[in-house]
Parts: sequence; C-alpha cells; structure tokens
Amino acid sequence: MMKTRLIFALLFLSLFLVAIYWVSTWDDNVLEGRIERVDIPQLLVGPTEDREEKNLHVILINDQTEVTGIADSVQDLRMGQRIIIELVPNANLKIARSIEVTSE
Repeated sequence: MMKTRLIFALLFLSLFLVAIYWVSTWDDNVLEGRIERVDIPQLLVGPTEDREEKNLHVILINDQTEVTGIADSVQDLRMGQRIIIELVPNANLKIARSIEVTSE
C-alpha cells in the first residue's frame, strides 16, 4: 500500500513538472519591444522601456509578414513604434510571421 502511494506521488509530481515546463514555453515565439531602426528586410527591436542596458534583436521581415494595428504594411513601420512580433517557430533566424503595431 505504501509503495503504491509513493509511485502515485512521484507520478503526480513528474506530471506537474512537465506541465510547468510546457506552460513556460508557450510564448517563446513572441517578442515585444520598440523599433530602434527600420532597414528593410530587417528591423532592429529594443526594449519597450528605457533601460541602462539594452538587449537588441534583429528581426527579418519579408513579403509574407502580416502587419496589423495602426500600421497596414511593412512600409508603414517607423522608428519608435511599440510592436508585438510573432516569430516563425523552430527557425534558425528570427523571422517575423506577424507584427502588431500597438502605439507610436
């Protein structure tokens, strides 16, 4: 009886840890930031708030990148706009699948 309870507890604990890991990987392909520079076919994206140390990302855009929000196309993207980028999953490079422009 004690052995059954121990096996059940270990199984429950391992399933709980797997669920936590799975939830932590949900937003791996979403990046939020502010456009630092537009140089088509690349965007340089920095953090939304001013920090002493900036972590910049180079995002590749192409003709299949969907732009929504207050901009309608890749040509409407401007420096300083706040954006949410959905990246192509499992890609070696950071390629934008969609870009939502949230504010100027």
